[in-house]
Amino acid sequence: MNAYARSADAYLTQRVMGASPEQLAAIIMEAGQLHLGRAVQALERNDAAAATSSFIRITEVIKEANFLLNLEEGGELAMNLQRLYRWWMKETMLASRAKDTNRLAAVAQAMGDLRQTWEQYHVQKVGATRVSTFQLGDQVG
Repeated sequence: MNAYARSADAYLTQRVMGASPEQLAAIIMEAGQLHLGRAVQALERNDAAAATSSFIRITEVIKEANFLLNLEEGGELAMNLQRLYRWWMKETMLASRAKDTNRLAAVAQAMGDLRQTWEQYHVQKVGATRVSTFQLGDQVG
């Protein structure tokens, strides 16, 4: 692993460890969108190995999102999210078989919408008064 990859891994680890539940949900959606985009590109290049790798990652992302649901306390919202995640899984599997980039684009759009919703909810939850005052050139530590 090169230095850039190690740095990126460390950044992602830090980002995940410091995330609120809403931010974590948004990060998961971001990862899903990333891998959906890679799957579309791989299909367009007829790169079966890369497409398969991306489909595996997409499946892992959806499973993780589903795992994080609290069905006991989440009520109807959690149940609706679970149905949405099942639909994403179905669409991804069908897209994989048919090499259908339109299905992947629909899932990516839905993930993007949900990601934006989680991000907005996080901002509302912490309040608009918590804005970073960090400026470029400030000393850290």
